[in-house]
Amino acid sequence: MLAIIKITFREALGRKVVLISLLLAAAFLGLYGTGVHFVAKDLTRDPNPMLEQMIYPQLLSFGLYFGGFIISFLSIFSAAGAIASEIDSGIIQTIVPKPVRRYEIVVGKFLGIGLFLALYAAAFFIVISMLIHLKTGLELTGQWHALALFALQPVVLLAVTLCGSTVLSTMANGVIMFMLYAIAIIGGVVEQIGWLINNIALQQTGIVASLIMPVDALYRKIVHLLISPTGNPLQAIQQMGPFGSMSEPSVWMVVYAVLYVVFFTGLAVYLFGKRDI
Repeated sequence: MLAIIKITFREALGRKVVLISLLLAAAFLGLYGTGVHFVAKDLTRDPNPMLEQMIYPQLLSFGLYFGGFIISFLSIFSAAGAIASEIDSGIIQTIVPKPVRRYEIVVGKFLGIGLFLALYAAAFFIVISMLIHLKTGLELTGQWHALALFALQPVVLLAVTLCGSTVLSTMANGVIMFMLYAIAIIGGVVEQIGWLINNIALQQTGIVASLIMPVDALYRKIVHLLISPTGNPLQAIQQMGPFGSMSEPSVWMVVYAVLYVVFFTGLAVYLFGKRDI
């Protein structure tokens, strides 16, 4: 299995989609850093502590939200054809007869791609956090927990996408995973609106969406960990908007996300084991 992990990790690094993702990430971080720089420069020249406490957390949330987009797309593109493309091309037939069990192929690919994605997400999170802290002086709380959850986001998508790759074609799997991701994003925004206007139906709709795909709930948990100092009277304002988190997801949602990963990885092993190649 260790050999499969190494091969998968190297393949993940060598894919064109990684190069495109790195270019997009560099462009995004360049624009984002420029924006943060000029906002901080203006507020330093004309200090307004209350405005700073409202805008700086919003800038952080914005960066993590769209950074999560880039990483999530990379996760889906990396895993959509991880097994399906090898079945279609016949490569898998040269691997299966070797003394390698099928579960080792699935778990090896999951660990190889998952390690790559987690490292990529962690680097992205560190760059955004440092940009915000160095330019604005914003003190962040719970950084290590938030870092772990940010790295968990693409792993959640990876698990379900890899599972889909055992039974679906690459194209069909990619389309379905993007739809699932869209459900999570839309559900998260709907839930935020529900908390803002105190509408229970909208809140519950968002929770159901989080159970279908818990990626957005993890993002809301991250935001709450980073910018929710106790006793801050502006906390409610800081958490407003589509990028905020007006209600902190419980720790059980994190547990659910971990079990979600375990379940879909196990299901991928089962389905690939039953598949006639």
